[in-house]
Amino acid sequence: MGSSMSKNQVVLVQGPPRCGLSTVLRLLATGLPSGGTILDARGREGRAMLAHPERASAVRPILLEHACAADAEMLLARLSGRHGPSGTFLSKAIQRPRFVLAGGPFSQPAIELGPLSLFEVGRASIKKRWLRGGYPESFCTTADEEAFTWLEGYAADLAYGALGAWGLPREPALIAGLLQAIAANNGKAFNANAEARALGVSRPTIVRYIDMLKRAGIVMSVPAIGEAGLAGIRHGARVVRSNALYIRDSGLLHTLLGIHSADELTQRPGAAARSWTGFVVGQALGLVPPGASLHRFASADGAELDLVVIRNGVPIMLAAARRHRPVSVERSISYAAKALAGDCQARFIVVPDEGERALPGGFVAIGAGTFLDEFASVTA
Repeated sequence: MGSSMSKNQVVLVQGPPRCGLSTVLRLLATGLPSGGTILDARGREGRAMLAHPERASAVRPILLEHACAADAEMLLARLSGRHGPSGTFLSKAIQRPRFVLAGGPFSQPAIELGPLSLFEVGRASIKKRWLRGGYPESFCTTADEEAFTWLEGYAADLAYGALGAWGLPREPALIAGLLQAIAANNGKAFNANAEARALGVSRPTIVRYIDMLKRAGIVMSVPAIGEAGLAGIRHGARVVRSNALYIRDSGLLHTLLGIHSADELTQRPGAAARSWTGFVVGQALGLVPPGASLHRFASADGAELDLVVIRNGVPIMLAAARRHRPVSVERSISYAAKALAGDCQARFIVVPDEGERALPGGFVAIGAGTFLDEFASVTA
């Protein structure tokens, strides 16, 4: 964020509720050489600063929390010199104060902030991060019971209107039902028609609400590989074109599934397997650089790969996530790798525990932390 501030007069930061936006502003204020002034965009001082940005010091950046799209548009208009608070022209010769607006959603490009990543908490905390998720208030509690008490409240807040700024209405039964349906099908293609019937609404409503949840960072989607645009899907492979839908945060996912401890997660191996896949996918999504894209591969005959990284129409990495370290490569994974023509050498089975083991077909069983290092290296 510091590099963005050196290049831009206004930096926008957005993310889902309770993901740590205010904490980031406080860390930024203490970490800047000249410090920073934190204001609430909803308060009197914050509103006055947005109305008169020319009065801000060019030495100490202004950090505004709880900002919205209208705040960003007002500030950018004032600073551009198009008009002042009373229609007066703002001189471009004045010094350039710097601003960081945290909140959202913004209509302009913004830095996306989400739950704490594995890189941020450290790979030694991988099991804790997977179980509790990455929201600071759940991850940093002293006990799992406290973490899931917080997550239960957070899930209720989402259903009762916490995402109003992102366009999601306050419809507790509908939003809670939709989140639970996505959680129950975590990592699978989502049947919007069936869920619309089950929840008593139209399909367009379900699609629109899912789009809002994705934009707010609560849900993430991994697009399927289609034959168009990818050089080299072997002839005859009937590719599934449905995207995979995931609850972004693993702690929130476990809460929606009624899982509140490591023991309960172990006792539900199917849910644990889908959760682990979503955890690995979510960590990888945060590392995809410009020019590359991440997809899933599935075919009608059961071949499947959770992650296929594409650059210039060619696969450069193949990966599947598994809860336990395998001694061989499953047929579904082998068939998927064969269906993708080309000579992709980066092939991985991603497991929770560190250590590497060579497997048939050029695959390597690898710990999640090391895999993310490899992911960043291969896609750089």
